[in-house]
Amino acid sequence: MDDSFEYFFAINVFCLICRIITILQFNERVGPLFKIVTKLAYDFFNFCIIYIILVIMFSILINLNFLDRIHDYETFFKSFTSIVNASLGNYDFDIFHDPKLPDNLRLFGEMFLIFLLLIFNILISNLIIAILSNVYNTFDERSNGLYLSKILSTRDELNYDRCYGGFLSALPPINFLQ
Repeated sequence: MDDSFEYFFAINVFCLICRIITILQFNERVGPLFKIVTKLAYDFFNFCIIYIILVIMFSILINLNFLDRIHDYETFFKSFTSIVNASLGNYDFDIFHDPKLPDNLRLFGEMFLIFLLLIFNILISNLIIAILSNVYNTFDERSNGLYLSKILSTRDELNYDRCYGGFLSALPPINFLQ
């Protein structure tokens, strides 16, 4: 069966969601929250850079130590995905209980995983919470002003035009051209 209808429908739904998000910016209750979230994106991007640097650092370290001894750390990509999974809470201490693994590497692997979990679960969790609360507190008092500035900046765009107003009110994906 041809899947072109599903693909077209998925694109159509994506365009519709983009249109709804655009319209919700002008809602009195959602508009200020939307402005706060857009201001938060820069700080969240900085957090993502720190997270990726830490994941790459731990991936290189575990890859160099367990390169040919443990299957999950044979390549850098496997090490990277294993570290990302461990940072998100999907970890397994039994991977270091291989009888062929020397005792010092077994101990190093377990201590490394404990250290990794402490770093990601405590430090990174507190860092993201601090960033979120700081940005929210900064823009909470000014959120109404940010919302009204968005309304004023798009006032001219929202006026109905006789020539192509119906075109912009059409169904997605045609109205996505706006």
